[in-house]
Amino acid sequence: MIGRTNNQSKRAGPKLSFILPLVGFLILAGFAAAALFATLSGSRNPAQLPSVLISKPAPATPAPMLDNAAATLDLATFAGRPLLVNFFASWCAPCQAEAPALALLSETLPVIGVAYKDKPADTQAFLNQYGNPFSAIGVDRDGRLGLAWGVYGVPESYLIGADSKILLRHAGPIDRRVLDEVLIPAIRDAQ
Repeated sequence: MIGRTNNQSKRAGPKLSFILPLVGFLILAGFAAAALFATLSGSRNPAQLPSVLISKPAPATPAPMLDNAAATLDLATFAGRPLLVNFFASWCAPCQAEAPALALLSETLPVIGVAYKDKPADTQAFLNQYGNPFSAIGVDRDGRLGLAWGVYGVPESYLIGADSKILLRHAGPIDRRVLDEVLIPAIRDAQ
């Protein structure tokens, strides 16, 4: 009789090991649904990732130059006017797609390139094929510079103000729409 009572009490209520994962799943599904709704309704732009560096000085992390490994890329050389720092790679298809927009932007302000986790020979071949809109190019072979900037992936660009502070971060390729709706207005506001 005692054995039967214990079995009956075990079956009486749902197991905690079933309920806890179910509750966790429902919470995660709720967050995912909210994010999906925000994206579909247009109230969230997935290309604008948050950055703790906005309004802070650009990281002063030196990188060797593509054309002269003995020299280092120093953003202080470009201080006093807005500039764009663009992380790119030869193996990145969206980087190829944004090359014409960067060439157009380079007529307005200096565009500094950072070859992210790329071989210098591959970077040079990329520039020969798609053009070189960059005023200077640093090499970030191991990704440490990208880590200091908070890079999620390539292409990723940072608009730097004349005061050397980061004004804007754009993840993804730059196209004509991004130029007209995001970067050009931000550059006008920065001047």
